[in-house]
Amino acid sequence: MVDFENRRAGMLLGSFVCESLSLGVHWVYDPELLAKKFGYVSRYYAPGADSYHPLKIAGDQGHVGDQALILADSLKQQGAWDPTAFMSMWAKSWPSYGDYIDRATKTVLANLQDGADQLQAASDSDELAGPARIAPVLAFLASGSQEQVIDAAVAQTRLTHASKEAEEAAIFLAKTSYRILYGANLKSTVRELAPAWALQIADAQLGNESVEAIGNIGRACPIKAALPAVIYLILKFGGHSSEGMSEKGISEQGMFEKALSENAMAGGDNCARGLALGLVLGAHYGVGAIPKHLLANLTNRSRIEAMLV
Repeated sequence: MVDFENRRAGMLLGSFVCESLSLGVHWVYDPELLAKKFGYVSRYYAPGADSYHPLKIAGDQGHVGDQALILADSLKQQGAWDPTAFMSMWAKSWPSYGDYIDRATKTVLANLQDGADQLQAASDSDELAGPARIAPVLAFLASGSQEQVIDAAVAQTRLTHASKEAEEAAIFLAKTSYRILYGANLKSTVRELAPAWALQIADAQLGNESVEAIGNIGRACPIKAALPAVIYLILKFGGHSSEGMSEKGISEQGMFEKALSENAMAGGDNCARGLALGLVLGAHYGVGAIPKHLLANLTNRSRIEAMLV
């Protein structure tokens, strides 16, 4: 068993590391092409000029991870979860942003331009990006009650992604991660708290390898595919007794690293999946299981670790 602070750091850094590992191969929907070009993804890659993130370098965050960084900055600066302060900082970040801007963000910015209140300008997006970026608020409020954590996770999600699917995903990810931080069993907690529809889809694929399984589930951004894919990866790589696993001799670090790489290799929206996957498995394994080379080369490591002080 790892201690609480180790789990908390693992949850926070694991989320960012997993997204960053996927950035270089983000939104590549052909796994064979991905493998041919990059081999097995176990280190950071720059996305390249022909990608959706042409100005990013290896170890950076994607456009959703950047929003999670803004959330971390807001929490650190305010010393509290303040939705108005976060949205003010969030809105100010976009005019000079040089990377990809997704549909949900464009919708919120348009609503703000049309005079909507900052707290009422959300899109109706059902994509995983909104609930996936919650690691900073969970780490910040980790010593509080489960209810406080869930309320804040849902509130930050609904600021930009006001759909029932996004709220359901936020509740599952927040409640699961919170309980694991306090020592709950990973698999039984996931099975208890996962939406029944998503767990059923994930369970049906546990006998398949990751690329095939996530291809069957769906590689795209909407929660109807992305959340079952995350649950599949958690169950597949969450400990030596994980259903479907055959690698009994792999260390905890090896299991965590394999989970991050398998998510990247599955392609599609692996960045949003990565934020959610790293959140839960990071809380389970602790920061000591994150490969040292991934921590050392994470561009915003010091900025993220400031949340833990």
